Amino acid sequence: MPWRRPRKRVERGGLVRSSPEERIEEAAEDDEASDAVELAALEGASLDEVALGEPTGTAESSLALPLAQALKGVDLPSETTATPKARRARAPRPEIAARPTSRYPIGSLAIDDVDLRVRIGSLELRNPVMPASGCFGWGLDYAELFDPALLGAIVTKGTTPKKRPGNPQYRIAETPSGILNSIGLENPGAEGVARSYAKQWRDIGAPVIVNVAGYSIEDYVFVVRTLADVPGVAAFELNISCPNVDGGMLFGTDPLLAAQVTEAVKAETDLPVIVKLTPNAPDVVAVAMAIESAGADALTCINTMLGMRIDVRRRRPILGTRSGGLSGPAVRPIAVHLTYQVAQRVSIPIIGAGGVTSTEDALEFLMAGASAVQIGTATFADPLAPVRCLEGLAAHVRDARLASIREVIGVALPPKPSSEPDTEYRAE
Repeated sequence: MPWRRPRKRVERGGLVRSSPEERIEEAAEDDEASDAVELAALEGASLDEVALGEPTGTAESSLALPLAQALKGVDLPSETTATPKARRARAPRPEIAARPTSRYPIGSLAIDDVDLRVRIGSLELRNPVMPASGCFGWGLDYAELFDPALLGAIVTKGTTPKKRPGNPQYRIAETPSGILNSIGLENPGAEGVARSYAKQWRDIGAPVIVNVAGYSIEDYVFVVRTLADVPGVAAFELNISCPNVDGGMLFGTDPLLAAQVTEAVKAETDLPVIVKLTPNAPDVVAVAMAIESAGADALTCINTMLGMRIDVRRRRPILGTRSGGLSGPAVRPIAVHLTYQVAQRVSIPIIGAGGVTSTEDALEFLMAGASAVQIGTATFADPLAPVRCLEGLAAHVRDARLASIREVIGVALPPKPSSEPDTEYRAE
C-alpha cells in the first residue's frame, strides 16, 4: 500500500480549501449543532422521544404538545426575522422511515416455501442469516441493494458510552483470503446512536442487535441502559473481544471477567444478551462456559484474530496501530473448529462467525452446532453475499426435503448421551 502525504488545508485568495473528509466532518458537526438547537426547547424529553423525534407518552402529556409543535415547525419566528441557521434548525426534519428502493425487496426471493426460523434465546428470527458487526453500518447501508428486512437480524457497529474517533490511518490492510482491520470502534456514542438511528431501527423490519463495547463493566452497563428501551432494539451483543483497541480483549480472555460483565448486563435488561468470544483466549471453551453460567442467552463464535502486515518498503507496520483483527476465509477453519468445541460444552445457542462467504460455509457452521451465522468480510467483495447465502440455505432445505433448517443444526457433532433429550423448537 503506497504512502501518501496527508492532505492539508491551505489558504488561497481568502478561500479555505479542505479535503473531502474534512468537509464531511464539518457537515456532520453542523448537523449536530442543528440537533442541539432543535432539541433545546424540549426540556424534559425522554431519550426515546429525542431519538424518535416524536412524543411517546399520552396525549395529555405536558411534553407532547411542545414536542409536536417543535417538530412540525409551528409557532416559530417569521422567516424574515429568523437567522438562516435558526430557520434550518427549526425546520421540520424529513422522515427517515422511507427506505430506498431495493434491488431485492421483501417477496422477491424464493424462500417463503421453506421453514428457516431459528431461535436465539427468546428472540425468534425468520432465518439464520445476519451481518457481522462493523460490516453493515447501522442497518441501512445496503438498503439500495436489498431490503434489510430480508435478514434474520441486523447487527450494528460497536457502540461505546462516549463518541470515539477511531484509530489512526491506515485502518485496513488486505491479506491472502482476508483483511486486517483496525477501525477502533469509531461511533457517535450511545446517546448519539439512539438519537440518530432509532427511527430507522423502528421501521427497518428486522430485529436490531446492538453490538456493545467498553473498557469497564460500567461502560457496558451504560450503553445497555441507554439503548434498552429504544424501539427496534431486540438484543445486545457484547463485544468483549475486540483486538484493535487497547484493553479490548481484557474481558474476553478471562473466564471470571467475562462472567462478571455478562452478569452485570443481564441485571440491566430483559432483552437477550449475546456475548462475542475471542479466539485469542487461552481457553475459549472455559470462557464460553463461564459466560453461560453468568446467564448469557447466546454466544457469537468468533471475533477476529490478531494479525499484522509489514510494509517492506517503509520497513514498518502498515496499520496505524501496528496490529489488527484478521477476518475473512483465512480464519474460517478456526472459527468452525471453535464453534464445534464450544457447542459440545454449552446448551445456549451459538452464532457462527468468521469467513462465511457462501451457503456451504454457512452450512459448515450450522452443522458444527451454530444456530445462525454472521457474514462480514464477504460483503466488501460482494454486498449481496447475505442474500445469496439466504437463497442457498432455502434451496438446501428444499432440495434435501428437510422440514426446516433446524434439522441441520449440530448434525456433525458427536451423539449426545441418551440421558440428554433433544430440545425442540417451539414458536411462541
